[in-house]
Amino acid sequence: MPSMRRNTIIFIFSVLAVLAGCASYRSGQVPADFLLTVTHSSCRGSCPGYAITVDANGNAVYEGRRNVEMMGKYSKVLPRKTMKLIAGAIREANFWDFDELYGGGVADLPSIITEVVMEGHRKRVEDIRQAPQPLKELEAKVETLIGKTDWQKQE
Repeated sequence: MPSMRRNTIIFIFSVLAVLAGCASYRSGQVPADFLLTVTHSSCRGSCPGYAITVDANGNAVYEGRRNVEMMGKYSKVLPRKTMKLIAGAIREANFWDFDELYGGGVADLPSIITEVVMEGHRKRVEDIRQAPQPLKELEAKVETLIGKTDWQKQE
């Protein structure tokens, strides 16, 4: 009987450890390897071209390339709460389930390229056209969370 009791206790602690890990995952924690890059490609017309990169510590870099108000490099630090919301949005959208390309084969259309490194995974998704609504919503949410204010011009 003592070994059965010991096994039961080990089992209970194992289950609790797994559940604690799941709670951390669901709570929107930001993994140490987190890296997000969102790139808007320009077109031959007036499509805006810029890129935003954000690391696990909230260090954000914006680079305005074409047809945008903020040309050049800018930076800011995102609050931890915002970073948790971004990581959570990526998880909730099931980013890893998206295809790598939506709508290729058309010349001169702008695209949104979202690249994520997180929890040992790396994925690049290019949205040229006909992307599913959950991807469109994720793209909009991430950029809203990052925001358009408080950027500091870099020399």
